[in-house]
Amino acid sequence: MVYDDETAVRLWPEYFDSRRTRSQGRKVPKELSVEKPSLDMIAKGAILLDLDYKIEEESAYPGNWTAKGGCVRVEKGKMKKTEILTEIGKILVKNQA
Repeated sequence: MVYDDETAVRLWPEYFDSRRTRSQGRKVPKELSVEKPSLDMIAKGAILLDLDYKIEEESAYPGNWTAKGGCVRVEKGKMKKTEILTEIGKILVKNQA
């Protein structure tokens, strides 16, 4: 599948950060989250899922718009966003240092 900006979903590091609560933006369960996830880690997860992606380093998470930590835009493909989050969370936990 080819990357398309129109249908791509944003994956913010905050979605996978174990130091955050659900109300602070974490989208995956604690057991699928890691401390200080990086854009590169999320991009690696997209690669392992065989999804095209684009890193946007200057984007700011809406819940913390003053910090420009960036995000990874991932093609949706045949997966729902929640499925992508779960699978990338599993990859992050498996590959954490």
